Amino acid sequence: MLVLLLVCVIGLWVWAATADDRAEGEARADLRSDVEARREKLVEAGADGVLDDSEIAGVFPRGKLAQGLVRIERHGPGVIATAELLGVGPGALLPGQTLVTGCFAFTVTPKELGHRGPEVTVRELAVLNEPQSACTAAGVPSPSISPSH
Repeated sequence: MLVLLLVCVIGLWVWAATADDRAEGEARADLRSDVEARREKLVEAGADGVLDDSEIAGVFPRGKLAQGLVRIERHGPGVIATAELLGVGPGALLPGQTLVTGCFAFTVTPKELGHRGPEVTVRELAVLNEPQSACTAAGVPSPSISPSH
């Protein structure tokens, strides 16, 4: 009986000690899902061969806890959109939410002859050699559309 109680106490302790990691993992999974959804929206927006700033701004609306679109850079026919996005997971031990943000560069290369749409590659900027400050830079033109809520 004492062994069973000890196993339960240790199991509960391990579960509680790893709750933060599990909640953050779910928030990061939500963030990855959001990044993929935004990538697909950029492919759709650029399918006609033109991707203007208002279309990009529509893909990355500003949020309360994440900046959304931070910068648009044009390189010939290609575009790099930098955005801060938010991932939401469950609360760790108490009711609530676990929030994580990430800074991403979406590189859009226009469609080539024979391709269905543009190629969009995504790179996370918040890594060891590129701090999250990449998402605090100014330079986003004011979008001509307003985000829908």
